[in-house]
Amino acid sequence: MTEYKIFTHLSYDWMIVSYFFLGGLAAGAYFFSVAANYWIKEFKSLAKTAAILTPIALAIGLAFLLLDLGQPFRSWRIFLHFNPTSAISYGIWFLNIFFILSLVYAWFTSRGENEKAKKFAYLGLPFGLLVAIYTGVLLAQAPGKALWHSALLPVLFLIGGVISGIALVMLVSSGAAEKAVSVKVGRLLVGLLLVELGLILTELIILANGDAEAIMTVKVILTGQYSFLFWIVEILLGAIIPIFILFKTEVSSRAQAVAAMLILVGIFAMRFIIVVGGQIVS
Repeated sequence: MTEYKIFTHLSYDWMIVSYFFLGGLAAGAYFFSVAANYWIKEFKSLAKTAAILTPIALAIGLAFLLLDLGQPFRSWRIFLHFNPTSAISYGIWFLNIFFILSLVYAWFTSRGENEKAKKFAYLGLPFGLLVAIYTGVLLAQAPGKALWHSALLPVLFLIGGVISGIALVMLVSSGAAEKAVSVKVGRLLVGLLLVELGLILTELIILANGDAEAIMTVKVILTGQYSFLFWIVEILLGAIIPIFILFKTEVSSRAQAVAAMLILVGIFAMRFIIVVGGQIVS
């Protein structure tokens, strides 16, 4: 019988999960804002809200990172020094550049100066993409963690970021946006949630056909200590119930807000299971 170890000391805790979650959310809100401003005109009324939410989410995420590093009043030095061999160093600089560009973009967008905002919008897109996927790349580099060693992880984090960003925009604009627009945004979220569920299923199938550590990781998630968080919080509350709510043609703004909150909780649970749960089996 293969032995495995369960670790209680974690390199990444809930504060890093929050940092990852908010970074992805910010990127998702940014993508949605740019798309609404310049490509999908029917969502244009939500572009300003999404633009403003982006730097706010990034700032809160950075605060969690600084708190996790310890001595937050000294840890600002990491922003001044670049280590070319460190994925974290790259991520911090990606996030810094993205924060500045998103802040300028939000400023011009909030003033209705969309042509000026356009230049910064396009400059920010690649950095938003890097912020959204780099956390998955960072985890994939860590040795001995079956749940993290997957080419799907950056894609799953990207999709999760887009979903959470749009969900936050829906939550904040609930009741203010036109009903037809809200319904279409809800349908967009339904499609993205179905893609996310497909990616999760694929990842679990790959792990279940892996080595002993990978199989044990699947058991911990599906039937072990993370089973409630996975089945009830992430899948049922965070995906299935919102899909049923948002797929309806007639849905109240209150129901949309509830669905958006559930989606945010579900995406955070997904990040938590991957980041924290991925560390416990080795």
